[in-house]
Amino acid sequence: MGSLLVRMKVFPNDAEIKSSDLVESVKSKLPAGMVIKRSSEEPVAFGLIATILDVQMEDKEEGSMDTLEEAVKSSNLVSQLDVIGISRVSASLK
Repeated sequence: MGSLLVRMKVFPNDAEIKSSDLVESVKSKLPAGMVIKRSSEEPVAFGLIATILDVQMEDKEEGSMDTLEEAVKSSNLVSQLDVIGISRVSASLK
């Protein structure tokens, strides 16, 4: 098995929520083995800014994506999320 990199667009439940606060809230909800590798902002409309997250996780068992989505949605700052893409992370050569 390898690692997966999941890119998702996370929408805050209020336009006043800062992206950095959203990232910290989601980070605290992620189970062991899941790590936020990168985050960026994407303006949506009317002052609402979505946060794009790249989460790396092990591809060990069935249902890993469901676990990730449930963890992100469990943050009280998250309104909804859209998975943009999933990719395998290649092994580094020595």
